[in-house]
Amino acid sequence: MKRRRIVITGAAGNIGGKLVCALENKFDLILLDRKENKDKNITYADFSTYDTNWTKYFSDVSTVLHLAANPHHDAEWGGLFSDNIDAVLNICHACVEKGIERLVFASSCHTMGGYMNRNVDLITVGLKPMPNCPYGISKVIGERICKSFSERFSLSVICLRIGWVTPGYKNPPGDLDRWHRSLWLSNRDLLQIFERAILTEGIGFEIFYATSNNKEMVWDLESSINLLNYKPQDGTK
Repeated sequence: MKRRRIVITGAAGNIGGKLVCALENKFDLILLDRKENKDKNITYADFSTYDTNWTKYFSDVSTVLHLAANPHHDAEWGGLFSDNIDAVLNICHACVEKGIERLVFASSCHTMGGYMNRNVDLITVGLKPMPNCPYGISKVIGERICKSFSERFSLSVICLRIGWVTPGYKNPPGDLDRWHRSLWLSNRDLLQIFERAILTEGIGFEIFYATSNNKEMVWDLESSINLLNYKPQDGTK
C-alpha cells in the first residue's frame, strides 16, 4: 500500500525534529524550514512569502504539519506578523491550491494564557480565547485563518493548542506551580497526538488541547481523547 506523504514545515525546530525522528519510518516526509540546518534532507523555505519554490512540494501530499513560526513567547509584533500570520495565510492557500486533505496547525496554549490568574478550574475549547501576549494573539489569528479556509474550501484542519515541550528528553523540574506543571507535554504524548491528528478521519475543523495528563490539570482533554482517540501516557506528579 502506498505510504502517506506528509509535509512538515519547521522541521528543524524542537517539535519538528522530534516528529521527524518518530514519523520517518511510517510516512514519506517532505521537510521544509527556513533555518540553517546540517540535515541535508531539509529544504529551505520561507513561508512568509507565497512562492512556487516551496509550494511545489505540496503536490501529491495528503497532510501538512505546519509547525514553522516565531516560537518566542516574548516576541514583539514586528517579529510575528510575517512568520505567524502571513505564513499561515500562505500555507492555507497552498493547501487549497494543491488539494491537501488535512492541515495540522501547531497552535499554543498561550491562546488561553489570560486564564492563568482567573480561578478557572478547567479550560475548555469552548471558552473564548484569552491570550496574554502578542505571541498568543498571533496563534489565535492563525486559528481563525484556518477556520475560515476550512469553511470556505472544505479543507480539513486540526489546530493543536500545544503546551510545554521541553527541549531534548528532559522532564520538567519538580518545583513548578499548578499552571506550568499542567502545561507539560511529554515527547511520547507529543508524537501520539500528532499521529492521531494525521490519521483521524471525519474532521472538518476542530481545536484540541495537547498536553500530557498532568497533576491538577487545567486543560480539558476530553475532546482530544474522544474525537482523536488520544490516550496520554505521561504526566507531571
